[in-house]
Amino acid sequence: MANDTKRTPWLEKAETIIPRWVKSKGTEFELEYRKRWVLTYWRDIVGDVIAQHVELMGIRKKTLLYYSSSPAWNNEMRLLMPQIVDKMNRFAGCEIIREVRLTHRWEKPEAGDVLAFRAWLRQEDSKVPDFRKEREQTLLTSEEEDSAKALSASSADDDLGNLLGQIYRKNLQLRKVKSQHGWVPCSDCGTLTEPKPKPALCPACRSKRAANLRAAIRQVLIDMPWARPPEVAEYVPGATPKLVSEQRALLVQKLAAEVDVNDKTSLKAMQLVMLYRVLPPSQLTEDAVDRALYALRFDLHRPKDYVAPKRYSVIKRGKEGEAARKTLSPGAKAFDKK
Repeated sequence: MANDTKRTPWLEKAETIIPRWVKSKGTEFELEYRKRWVLTYWRDIVGDVIAQHVELMGIRKKTLLYYSSSPAWNNEMRLLMPQIVDKMNRFAGCEIIREVRLTHRWEKPEAGDVLAFRAWLRQEDSKVPDFRKEREQTLLTSEEEDSAKALSASSADDDLGNLLGQIYRKNLQLRKVKSQHGWVPCSDCGTLTEPKPKPALCPACRSKRAANLRAAIRQVLIDMPWARPPEVAEYVPGATPKLVSEQRALLVQKLAAEVDVNDKTSLKAMQLVMLYRVLPPSQLTEDAVDRALYALRFDLHRPKDYVAPKRYSVIKRGKEGEAARKTLSPGAKAFDKK
């Protein structure tokens, strides 16, 4: 009874008990727990569109393995790899992956836990119709058969002609099956695609639109580094705060690799500071530039003999700091002239 009186007199929440219990099990157990955690919430991390077309296989040696039969989505995953790695590591609270890689579909996984996870993940996918089976049972009209035969006969090579005819027949059958399941033409290219999400776009056109949107956002940020999401949205309809933040981070990384650590006056240095701090040219004081570049000192281009300065040798204090906070940076004036 004496021990009971020392216990916490109120109930603890599961969100505080579970992390503490997981940590008590050791580093290896905690890392495995975090891996399962992010795999379970894959759809919440990357969104419904990616999760619908990309199937997770597992995590091996800090490599996230996935499968997708669409070349367009494979290319999209390569482009989005930095963002996906960052999102998953942030969600896990530690580094669990370093890269994302395409793999074949695991029909017989090596580990039973992966098989169990994939079985759970496919519960919703089990309702998806088998297009291949339905296509094989779909009959073509006499006109369609005649057009397929005419295509086969148009080739001087008999083997090539037969192959073209087979491909054409399968395409016609597949289009019929998809139409029966409510698929509609893509609003951009006309390829049959799922009606949701709207507007109805095939994966390739959706990827192209997303790439164009990101490029337009980057261009606005290049021209107006201080622009905030509402201002960017005025020039680029569809620009969300999340997209603006992602493209701002990419531009900061790119410029940081090009700006020398001792450079405080060039146009690129000023553009980097404005992007990083979201400051207009009128607020680019000497103190603001010093603080921003000091915060980015390990991301900037550094000579081999570079030694990171101490904080207060760069950031001024007292009256000197007050004057620096009011004095416009020379680089700001050069940016205004631009």
